[in-house]
Amino acid sequence: MGVIMSGSDHRERQQLIDKFADSAMPKVDSSAVSHRSTWWWIFVMPGKVMLWIEYMFPRRLGGVFGSARRRNVPLLQVLYSLCFYFMMLVVGLLFYIATHAH
Repeated sequence: MGVIMSGSDHRERQQLIDKFADSAMPKVDSSAVSHRSTWWWIFVMPGKVMLWIEYMFPRRLGGVFGSARRRNVPLLQVLYSLCFYFMMLVVGLLFYIATHAH
């Protein structure tokens, strides 16, 4: 069984450990779902899904650590979403050109 630490020493140690852990973690989107609009979630969802897939199914073993750091970073979610929508636009334009070419 584990040792239970009590008293103010435990609180000080816990805060020091938390400070080290917080400084090592990247800034992530920890906002509540209700604080974001529906359009934000529709816009960002493709990037979130792509980053989640990259995290769950890494190409190589070392990729796990990088994908874990990227998974909840809002800037990367937006960038991946923009790439997704750009590719959908390109596919849509190519489909339009192919169907209307005589």
